Amino acid sequence: MQEKCYILNKMILHNKLINNNLVKIINAIAFVVALLIPSSLTAQNSNEKKIDSLDIILQTRYAENASDKEICNLLTKLYNLSCISQPYLALEYAGQALQIASETDDTPSMAAWQERIADIYFDQKVYYMAMKNYLAAYTLYKELDTKREMAYALLNIGKTYFIQNVEDVAMSYYTQAETIFEEIDDREGLARAKNNVGSVNLALYQYEKAEEYFADALKISLETKEPQLIAESYQFLAMLYDQNEEYEEEEKMLEQAISMFRIAGSKKDIANTYFSMGEMHNHNENYPKAWDYYQKAYNLFEELDLYHEIATVLNRKGRIEFMEGRFFLAQEMANTALSMSEMNEWQTPKAEALLLLSDINSALGKTDSAYSLLLRFTRVQDSVFAAKQDESFSELQTSIATKEKEKELALAEEKINRNKLIITIFVIMGVMGMGFMVYIINNSRKTKIVNKQLQSQNDEINHQKAEIERQNIDIKSSINYAARIQSSMLPGTDFIKKHFTDGFVYFHPREAVSGDFYWFSEVKIERPPTLFRRKDLTDEEDAKLIIAVIDCTGHGVPGAFMSMLGDALLNQIVNFQKITQPDIILNELNKLVIATLQQDTSQNNDGMDAAICTIDKNTQQMQFAGAKSPLIYIQDNKLNKVNGDLKAIGGIQKGNEKSFTCHTIDISKPTTFYIYSDGYQDQFGGSDGRKFMAKRFRDTLAANCELPFEKQSEILLNQFTEWKQNYIQMDDTTIIGIKL
Repeated sequence: MQEKCYILNKMILHNKLINNNLVKIINAIAFVVALLIPSSLTAQNSNEKKIDSLDIILQTRYAENASDKEICNLLTKLYNLSCISQPYLALEYAGQALQIASETDDTPSMAAWQERIADIYFDQKVYYMAMKNYLAAYTLYKELDTKREMAYALLNIGKTYFIQNVEDVAMSYYTQAETIFEEIDDREGLARAKNNVGSVNLALYQYEKAEEYFADALKISLETKEPQLIAESYQFLAMLYDQNEEYEEEEKMLEQAISMFRIAGSKKDIANTYFSMGEMHNHNENYPKAWDYYQKAYNLFEELDLYHEIATVLNRKGRIEFMEGRFFLAQEMANTALSMSEMNEWQTPKAEALLLLSDINSALGKTDSAYSLLLRFTRVQDSVFAAKQDESFSELQTSIATKEKEKELALAEEKINRNKLIITIFVIMGVMGMGFMVYIINNSRKTKIVNKQLQSQNDEINHQKAEIERQNIDIKSSINYAARIQSSMLPGTDFIKKHFTDGFVYFHPREAVSGDFYWFSEVKIERPPTLFRRKDLTDEEDAKLIIAVIDCTGHGVPGAFMSMLGDALLNQIVNFQKITQPDIILNELNKLVIATLQQDTSQNNDGMDAAICTIDKNTQQMQFAGAKSPLIYIQDNKLNKVNGDLKAIGGIQKGNEKSFTCHTIDISKPTTFYIYSDGYQDQFGGSDGRKFMAKRFRDTLAANCELPFEKQSEILLNQFTEWKQNYIQMDDTTIIGIKL
């Protein structure tokens, strides 16, 4: 049925440029042809035929009592053939092989098959079963004391935690594996471990650490000359660039990965990478490029008989057709994806197809159909998030030999002495009654003792509660006092009103005190008079204006301590040392944070992200430097983004001393610019609990940049509140907007 559905739609889907009338004709012909096609032509593809042929041989060898070695060789071939296209069939073959290994006490084979079974469960997203089998494999490898296999098993256990967002546990397993690989000098394994550790740091937004691990992993991978490993290392770097919105670099990494996957002969990985490139261009609304990459992925998924992936790609291509206004082609693709998903009970592509069809019908004015499809989408979407916890791995082969049933007991004599029976019953009832009375008495005593203990504990709890409440009041008072100190430390908006046309400060800490802070300074410049420059210039013309937004490690009280340190150090660097060039300010700030916190010896890894702008009205230039924080500026109605360096202030240093980049911007024309922390764009919320994201944030700034800045600040606050809904605020949020 799956292949028949595919044949019915294939002729339509290969050519997206044909006009609607021709499509209708081809569709009608395809329907008639499908009715005439004999079932034998839609039966099994070549891979399935190979599986069937080998399975017949397997059953024959079972009947002939062939050797375990021969049977296991056949099971291995069958597993390899079925693990991608028919995973649950592969599970059956793996289960049979595992049973043979268990019966023959072949521990290495038992461990290997446990891992293969776990791989299938992992790919099918049954993570608790994958974890169970990976742990079983690790235990067996530990018995054998095979270090390399132990380390790989630890990586696999870690990935089951990582994919379920339990990063701290995943990191523990990954670092254990990394230690073992270093101990046995396994370079390939070490590269994989470093990539995995880097991915955890990336998930925790520790970009600098992630980059270090990924770079180390790529260096080691290139030394091994293993194309599959090199390709995977490029993919991890691509993930880093994607998260930092450096899409050109991401595309380069993915292209390198594809080249290596080709050498390794890994078609599925090539297909998945093409799909990732399509996703990247689709996200950036470059639909022609996205289409091309989706089509390349589609062709390979088709070759590999990966129908779930085909359905997903059809939904993506259909969405592009919809965005480009080609509704009929979009509808055909969505219908094909929907029929494949319903046939195989795939919930995610089914939901995507229903939503696309709803949007198409809405655009065509078919509101009733659109509403009906939207209701179906909502029901399917709800089921997507329901966890399937009831799956379990049943035994796949039972023993042929069974024990005979025990013979039934002889029947008791029909006539039993009634008096004896009555006496027995009374005795039993008497014993039970006495036992019950003893139980009541003992239970009563125990209850009294327990009640006394509970009363004592209750009194103690009430005392502790009162003490905790008193301490809580003291702590709140201290924090509120700290908040007043921090508030007085922050500059007022008078600085903006004095020096600029318009501007705003959007400052909303997550808690009473903040790890974010903003900083202004006016530094007078000593310039000697010249023939064309009088000595009596105004202060404003003879000064540089420095504006900074700093995001310190953490929030609340720990973040506030760091913000106080940062404020003090900026005063020292700028106001006392008279350093005004932003990259040099960051260099000095980095040195002072490391020295103050003794990070070379204390293992303290706290730091700061920073964006600093220096404005010189005399030269009509603005200089910018960033530590993981960007600058957005708008000139001639065009939004421009300048990325900061991909490294933070402070933290444990590796390699050479950090050096930051200075960017110079001409502000001789009207310019609006924004610097900010990442709290706003990283906030979770919306209808599906996702991050606000940097692109949506930039679009908001671009859409409202012409409005008065007081209104811009109000819009940002309302939008943040609406997006956040019932989710907790994730981080402190700070945005400064200035009009020059």
